[in-house]
Amino acid sequence: MMANPDGNNERRVIGVNGHWPPPVVHVDLGDKLVINAFNKLDEATSLHTHGFFQNGTNYYDGAASVTECGIPPNGSYTYEIDVVQTGTFWIHSHYKAQYVDGLRTPLICHAPKEHYEYDEDKVLMLEAWYYRKSPDIADQLLSTSERIRTAPFLPHMIINSVGGSDLNKTVIRMTPGKTYRLRLLNVSGTGMVRFGIEDHMLSVIEVDGVDTEIKQVDNVQLSVGQRVSVLVTAKESADYNYIFHADIFTDIQSGVARAELPFKGIVEYSPGATLLNNTKKSTVSWDFFQDIDLVPIEKIPPPGVHKWVPLEVHTSIFDDRREHLAFNNRTYEPPTVPSLVTALTTGYQAYYPDVYGFKSYPIILDPMEDVEVAIFNLDVNSHPFHLHGHNYFIMVRGTIDKNPKNRLAASKYPMRRDTITLPPKSYAIVRFRADNPGVWVFHCHMQFHNEQGLSLTFIEAPFRINGTIVLPNQLKQNCDIMGIPTQGNAMGRNGLDLPDEPRGPFPLSGL
Repeated sequence: MMANPDGNNERRVIGVNGHWPPPVVHVDLGDKLVINAFNKLDEATSLHTHGFFQNGTNYYDGAASVTECGIPPNGSYTYEIDVVQTGTFWIHSHYKAQYVDGLRTPLICHAPKEHYEYDEDKVLMLEAWYYRKSPDIADQLLSTSERIRTAPFLPHMIINSVGGSDLNKTVIRMTPGKTYRLRLLNVSGTGMVRFGIEDHMLSVIEVDGVDTEIKQVDNVQLSVGQRVSVLVTAKESADYNYIFHADIFTDIQSGVARAELPFKGIVEYSPGATLLNNTKKSTVSWDFFQDIDLVPIEKIPPPGVHKWVPLEVHTSIFDDRREHLAFNNRTYEPPTVPSLVTALTTGYQAYYPDVYGFKSYPIILDPMEDVEVAIFNLDVNSHPFHLHGHNYFIMVRGTIDKNPKNRLAASKYPMRRDTITLPPKSYAIVRFRADNPGVWVFHCHMQFHNEQGLSLTFIEAPFRINGTIVLPNQLKQNCDIMGIPTQGNAMGRNGLDLPDEPRGPFPLSGL
């Protein structure tokens, strides 16, 4: 279907039940969320509930080529998900970069009793929107021509699928004296968003589904995939309206200067009130929002270290003459057979990394193993790294130059979240416990960086996967329709029989 969210460009989008944008989904703790997905597209699709652990239901995680084959055209798949978490999440396609074309929506999971009182709950879906379809952008970024690859393209901010230069199109309405919970979600394909309201403070109370002690700030930054809830107490008078900011920072292309794309909307107390701070100096400081300083309500000591996983992040030209991103110079490509299917059908060989294919970058984890991941962003771009199936504990942040002034260490009870931002030339150390048998992707959520290969796969407790998970018949039927084997290694063969498995491309020296 067609849509024109900012009034400046009509383009093809992916709708749901004949409508776009898809509706916000609200559930309560203890519900069963049932999504009957019927695919009327001319390509496959899938749906991922971003931030849900899917403990025991790895096959509903929605990561195409990892936990399912995808839903073929004119095919269907029913996701049946127990709601055991509360907070702010979202649902999006996990097939190629499809969600960038509009197949995404907030998922709000309500607790029986919230930690903080407020009068009204508002969802603000922040999105750096592109006028071009996602396959066109992916083709450009993976072009062998440097001229084509580095040709600048910029996104346009939309909020709850509405944007444009008319301030009155993007309005947050407030009543004097009331307290509001603003649930901020960055559902962009690329780009960090910084949010702040002139002459109003924000009290952070949740990040990525984890409730926190209050931290008062005047702005927050959200990378792609991140969610932050803030409390905002309205002024006592309706004499004035105020500007809010939702500025985009985009650094998707190496060799192209970063762009700061300012966006403004109105916090409206009264339709006819005077608008303050439209041209004056901003009252928002734009200090960097440090998530490692947050204190979770539920205080859990971090796990120890049984396994250490060092990851260096690079962007470079590879020997296929394309620009790829990679962990440790290994750029991801999906296997023919979903890795979960391989884990379930290769017996004792499921413990061998090679069975999943070199290019899926499999890392085997033992049951209940305490894992420390050290991520070194050697790149000139920021990257938001998202882990499926878990939250991780943020232990340390710092800069690559090892300047002790830039090193930040966690408190006794570190903050937990499922998506962490690494600025350029920085590092972070995170930990999680391998207590959720399954196949879980760890990837950059700048979706086009993911398309360019910045992803890997944790194969968690492969023998326990076999004892606890049974694939739904519907999943296997979809694989059959798509001509994808439902047993065997990454190539659909027996055991370690991977003849002529392609292991490249690899970085060119000096590039």
